[in-house]
Amino acid sequence: MGDLRIIASSDNWIDSRSVDTLKQITQFKGVQRVVGLPDLSVGVVPNGMAVITKDRIYPHLIGGDIGCGMSLFNVAIKSKKIKIERFAKYLDKLDSLDDIEIDMPSLGYNLGSIGKGNHFAELHLVNEVRDERLFDSLGVDKNSLFVLVHSGSRAFGQIVFDRVAGSYNPKEGLSVGEARDYLASHNKALDYASQSRRQIAQKIIKAIKIDSNLNQVSDTAHNSITQTDDGWLHRKGATPMDKGAVIIAGSRGTLSYLVMPKDDMTISNASLAHGAGRKWERSSAEAKLRNHYTKEELKRTKIGSRVICRDSKLLYEEAPQAYKNIDIVIDDLVKADLVTIIASFRPILTYKGD
Repeated sequence: MGDLRIIASSDNWIDSRSVDTLKQITQFKGVQRVVGLPDLSVGVVPNGMAVITKDRIYPHLIGGDIGCGMSLFNVAIKSKKIKIERFAKYLDKLDSLDDIEIDMPSLGYNLGSIGKGNHFAELHLVNEVRDERLFDSLGVDKNSLFVLVHSGSRAFGQIVFDRVAGSYNPKEGLSVGEARDYLASHNKALDYASQSRRQIAQKIIKAIKIDSNLNQVSDTAHNSITQTDDGWLHRKGATPMDKGAVIIAGSRGTLSYLVMPKDDMTISNASLAHGAGRKWERSSAEAKLRNHYTKEELKRTKIGSRVICRDSKLLYEEAPQAYKNIDIVIDDLVKADLVTIIASFRPILTYKGD
């Protein structure tokens, strides 16, 4: 049986069902260590976990959205050209990001589209720089515009997963040999997702009529299986610590944080939280909020950002109220000596789905 560690303070809300599921995973064949991160949230397979196995592969622990992750891009424009209402007007007229053509090769259906659920594209401004030295090392202007994209491999990754789903005992997984074809396709899905996030960002800035290059600040997959010195690392809603500066997103109505991982990665299976983590499941979020907020009220957040979302159900399901406190999540990572905060970012516009 593998070891289990939950990285969360007493201030954090951790769902007991998620912890129970992690305990079950520690008993899977070949599992060495299981870590629950501060954004741990309920699911058939909880988000916010990192699992190390010895010579066993468990595709269902990361699911069909292989390569789902976050990319942060800097857009080099002067602050006086940042017009939130104008940007919102342009994006509100879009039927779909498919309407935006860009000069990049297509790798398949859905490339460059955001998807549903908690996926999004956001325009951000720097709220506060916490570590000037680390921020300056990124080579970006703190007064310019940033694009944050959260999306994955769409249909591509789902097809890869479907090929092996149900073909193995979920408590025994696959041997590395048995998973060879899956792992090769999995790696292609990682590339697909990364390229798709870049295309989404390019489409967004073209849609708001900005002619500027994208400077990638951070790009990480938080649904993946990676071979490490310790074994096979399965991340589900967990950000890698070996990619330099990484973004950890709040909800659309809170700050997000750019952090630099510390060198000692052992206690967390070389992983960080990927966001705030859900407090309420989607079905209950809609039920709890519909009688208290109109759709128009949810399209403007308490911090003044705009939300473009035509799907009424999704608007409620992904409301900021449905998520945990991102400041507690980040504070838990700091207290565990896992990160240094570089800067906080404030969303000004969120574009949902397409």
